[in-house]
Amino acid sequence: MLSPLAHRLVRTTGRALLLLAGAPAVLGAALLEPPLGPSEVPIVGAPEGLLGDLEEVAAPYVERFKTAGRAVYIDDAAYELQLLLAERGYAAAEVAYEVDGASARLLVSAGARSTLGPVDVTADPACPLSGEDLARYVSGPRTGLFGRGDVLYVKRRVERSPRRVVVDLVALGHLDATASVNDPGPREEGGAVIVQLNVNAGPRYRLEPAEILGEETLEPEVLAAIREAQRDITPLRPDEDLPYEPRIPGRVRSSVLDALASHGYLDAEVRVEADVDAESHLVQMEISVEPGPHVTIREVRFESDGRTRESFLRSRLQLRPGDEFSTRDVRASVRALYRTGLFSEVRSRVEGDGNERTLVVQLVEQESLEVYFEPGFGSYELFRGTVGARDRNLFRSGIDGSAEVMLAVRAFRASVRLSDPWFLNEQVIGDIQLDFERRQEPSFLRENRGIGAYVTKEWSGVMATTFGYQFGRSEAKDVKVVDDDVADAQNIVNVAGLTLSQRFDDRDALFAPTRGLFVNASVELAAEGLGSELEFFRGKLSSSWFRRLNPDTVLGLNLRAGLIAPAYDEEAIPIQERFFAGGGNSVRSFQESELGPKDVNGEPLGGEVFSTASIELRYEMVGALQSAAFVDAGFVERQAADFFDVDDVRLGIGVGLRYLLPIGPLRLDGAVNPDPRPGEDDWVIHFSIGMPF
Repeated sequence: MLSPLAHRLVRTTGRALLLLAGAPAVLGAALLEPPLGPSEVPIVGAPEGLLGDLEEVAAPYVERFKTAGRAVYIDDAAYELQLLLAERGYAAAEVAYEVDGASARLLVSAGARSTLGPVDVTADPACPLSGEDLARYVSGPRTGLFGRGDVLYVKRRVERSPRRVVVDLVALGHLDATASVNDPGPREEGGAVIVQLNVNAGPRYRLEPAEILGEETLEPEVLAAIREAQRDITPLRPDEDLPYEPRIPGRVRSSVLDALASHGYLDAEVRVEADVDAESHLVQMEISVEPGPHVTIREVRFESDGRTRESFLRSRLQLRPGDEFSTRDVRASVRALYRTGLFSEVRSRVEGDGNERTLVVQLVEQESLEVYFEPGFGSYELFRGTVGARDRNLFRSGIDGSAEVMLAVRAFRASVRLSDPWFLNEQVIGDIQLDFERRQEPSFLRENRGIGAYVTKEWSGVMATTFGYQFGRSEAKDVKVVDDDVADAQNIVNVAGLTLSQRFDDRDALFAPTRGLFVNASVELAAEGLGSELEFFRGKLSSSWFRRLNPDTVLGLNLRAGLIAPAYDEEAIPIQERFFAGGGNSVRSFQESELGPKDVNGEPLGGEVFSTASIELRYEMVGALQSAAFVDAGFVERQAADFFDVDDVRLGIGVGLRYLLPIGPLRLDGAVNPDPRPGEDDWVIHFSIGMPF
């Protein structure tokens, strides 16, 4: 039985000898050595609660061992386990192993767990970082629920802390900074380790306004480009107090080169030198520029093996023949071509010399036609399947066309959409969409069909505004509700109106986000002058916010609200246009649409106003398995006037399990109703695919 360190030394020496003997010998030995059969590799002696993490780290090496049967993979697994144990506070941990033919064991000797006591920080008065900030450079992860326990002692982090402190202080202008750490190391019996961190920041070096050599000989546009590049990097006035750090000259040079190339000076040469005065602690930079010729575009040529029309390609470019050459516009054009989704590779180059040159755009098209099937399940709609087809290059002009059908036990939806991502040769998305939906609600059958036309402006990668007009036919069938307002309202009605929505989304993932904000707010006006038989104003809001509290826990907040108010002479809103709440994606202590007003028979009536809110803690357990604890709250009111007079908020408190799949999380939630009323369930179980928000 060898320790990982001893085996790694033997293995390294052996590899060196084999290489000296010649690569063919190594290859021949590998080919002659037959792989062994399947085996299991248990981990013995793992600390309580860490076996799952250790098995996850060892898994890829164990699989290779099971396939090839070579001890080198078990040695690698032992080394990785030892690193993980050190990161979890077991500084003296050792992992050995035994290999016997096709079988192996990993033997863990963890020793005592060490924590970090209060860090003794000594810093000079010039240090801009507080003692608390400096202590974080030494601190490791925390134990306990939600990371509220002791700080773990991680030797590698402690040893690296002086270098990390110095790097950050130098970046703040303290070029002479030094740091050291006094680390007694872990005690054999474990417990708290007292570490001393000593920091001497030294003086802060200040950057003076840069001197541009030969300024009087440069063209005004060249000087303007240099000034543009300096902004936010170097001071433009003597009274600006900016720290100096060694990376600034390189950043200034890159910025000046980019600014000049974006104004047509492709062949510019830039030199930036820094004069550091150790006595005054001032740094003077000198910028010298040889701009070279001013370049314009003679022609734009495309090299593509695809079928997309050249007129479409040119519409995506921000440069035309005769324009001043700009690298920024070239990059923007490349991004615009990528955003079409039609190309797997987009490259550009410049050909020629002198003042007129050719821009060449190389394109590699990817398959634009996609056919897909997505299975699903919901506690109310039950089993569902979605089948669709999409062509992102319809008519060879970049038009995105799609058709989709969703069939569930209690619902059917179909839609056809045409989308032009460059509507009227502007950076605006134009959409035309036809929809049909039939859904069995608890108290009626909803049937809607319609057509809509929309334009969307994407302001950035995370924000977009949509404006549109939609016309449709809204119908309620098999209505079970006994209610005068429902009886008086039209069950079949044409609805037409204008809609405006604003969307913001910077979440880091679609199915299971761990950080970011999502907001979608919309307003809609339906009026007779727009072709509608039903007149109303409707507003809706949906928002979610996520934050990772520690490596395993994510906090999620969700708010949804809606209001529909009759307009002009309208008296009642038909039941199919009302809001409903309750269910697997709403207040989870209620069945689908069961939250809110009901008739004498207990059938949901819906309402003109609703709001639901959720707070959820999501904990990553093992692999793709997650658990959750949540509280939901919400209400539905019959009249829009009651939006600010809410006295009937209902709650749901529960826990859940999720298993992350490529098509979305497989989710099981159970919620308790803390104040059930006659006819309401004490608790409800929801099973579905997809997160509640």
